[in-house]
Amino acid sequence: MKVTEKTLVERYASMTDEELLALDERKLTPEAASLRRAELSRKGVTETSEQHEARARREDGRQADLRKNRTRQLVAVALVAGALLTEFAAARFIDVPAAASTAVVVVLCVAALWVLRGRR
Repeated sequence: MKVTEKTLVERYASMTDEELLALDERKLTPEAASLRRAELSRKGVTETSEQHEARARREDGRQADLRKNRTRQLVAVALVAGALLTEFAAARFIDVPAAASTAVVVVLCVAALWVLRGRR
């Protein structure tokens, strides 16, 4: 769907002041950012540079948290994959006592849960 200037003007006009202020200009096209500023001006809402910087810092922090969470999830998936490999592959091709293989699976799964919990 092609987004037109008219569509953006209508959308921005229907947004609350808080919603408009919450939009991160760094993620908008130059045209959309200009229309956002025009709508804020039309509504008489001014955004101080401090508010803009604070919002940008919050967004940067949120993005950093998302990256950390993705990393935790990937590590947890790798640990669970290792547990599955231990249970289904290594136990069949290597003579490993069942108790040892079960212990490895449990340890890897507990480690995955610990990673997902996000201890810092």
